[in-house]
Amino acid sequence: MNLLILVALVVQSGDYAPALKATTEARTQEAQLREVASLAKTPTRSIAEENSKAYTAARDQEFVGKFNKLINRLMEFADTYKDGKTLDIKKAQAIRQAWLDLEKSEAIFREERKK
Repeated sequence: MNLLILVALVVQSGDYAPALKATTEARTQEAQLREVASLAKTPTRSIAEENSKAYTAARDQEFVGKFNKLINRLMEFADTYKDGKTLDIKKAQAIRQAWLDLEKSEAIFREERKK
């Protein structure tokens, strides 16, 4: 009788190794799934947000370019005036045009017309 129980235990222990392997595989799969789930919970930027940021960056770059153009025109006018103590009409018109370009591109300079 003892021999029969011993044989049954040996047979059961032989099947234990695949079961152990299955549980370790299940644990690794569970860990991978948890990792994927945690990555899925992190917010990702939507296409609209990325487009909005790109548009804002482009608008900022445009403003900087037009503002620098206005500053350069003002500096050229000032240098011409310092050298000759005369007003250069072409440079004054260039300043005016640069200012108008800056006004057109920025909403802050636009006046709301009241009725």
